Amino acid sequence: MGVINNGVLEVFVPDGWQHFAGTDSDGKETPYKLFVYKNANGPLDIFYKCGITLCFTPSDKLYMSPKCFYDNVKDIEPITVGKYQWTGYTCTSLGYPYIMLESNTAPGILQAMLLLENGDNKIAFDDKDVKAILESINIIK
Repeated sequence: MGVINNGVLEVFVPDGWQHFAGTDSDGKETPYKLFVYKNANGPLDIFYKCGITLCFTPSDKLYMSPKCFYDNVKDIEPITVGKYQWTGYTCTSLGYPYIMLESNTAPGILQAMLLLENGDNKIAFDDKDVKAILESINIIK
């Protein structure tokens, strides 16, 4: 597919993946959240497929880590992928397995939420496409 830039987030979207704008807490489209999902055809596929949700919270906004809301939380070693150093953890949410990554090396907090399994759909941290997406993330704003 190629590199997309929504004015805040820039990311590579591989062939076979699709991107969708996220919404804020008022249900309005926001450039601070972006979904990149594998084998998705429309925005509702985020409920049926696997993918990565990217969220950026600028340094002038309040950020609260959602870590306490998840089950089976296990910290992972900090890693550097692309431009950013990430801390993170594995967890489950409503029984779905995730890898949650957070970076405060951006001009704010950058979060990447990897939904690893959803029904028969699966991705893994070491998948070529997943790595390409994570390595390409760039904060524009």
